[in-house]
Amino acid sequence: MTTANEQQMSHADRHDRDKLERWKADLDGSADAGIPYCAIFLVSGEDRASHDIFRRYRSAFEEMGGGFHNLVIFGQHGVSTTQVAFARELGLDTSNVPVLAIAKVSDVAETVHCVALPKGDPDGELDETQTWGTVLGSICAAVSAGSNASLDGLNGVERRGFRSGALATTIESVLEGLG
Repeated sequence: MTTANEQQMSHADRHDRDKLERWKADLDGSADAGIPYCAIFLVSGEDRASHDIFRRYRSAFEEMGGGFHNLVIFGQHGVSTTQVAFARELGLDTSNVPVLAIAKVSDVAETVHCVALPKGDPDGELDETQTWGTVLGSICAAVSAGSNASLDGLNGVERRGFRSGALATTIESVLEGLG
């Protein structure tokens, strides 16, 4: 007999794996169309403030012509093996969740910029002067100008790399690890 927690976890695993497969297919078919960045959100179901930030990114990315391949969220229905695998690729663990990772869609870029996101429920209105808002503003300005966003040196942004290499290679590695 399975417990409610096991059922929820398997739902989270199924949901995030399905999303990962759809995201990979969309990335494979995007040919760098639209925004050259991908925002990867690793959250928990309780991180309502981070869910709201995800919605802000989604709105902004849609306004700039971005597609599904530019924005993905894992963990919103509970901790999943996909979420844990992506955190591990970034050298993080679940204590670092919620986190936003910005990667270039390019199949050769290995740099990822990480931003810690607020835990729990939003405390009033979201403050776009926080790091997540500054990063979003930099991406929007760069896309509008047809240039690259300069995220290095921004307060609260940590430069990292995926352990498996570029984004496409990382997704393949995560998928293979999920079996």
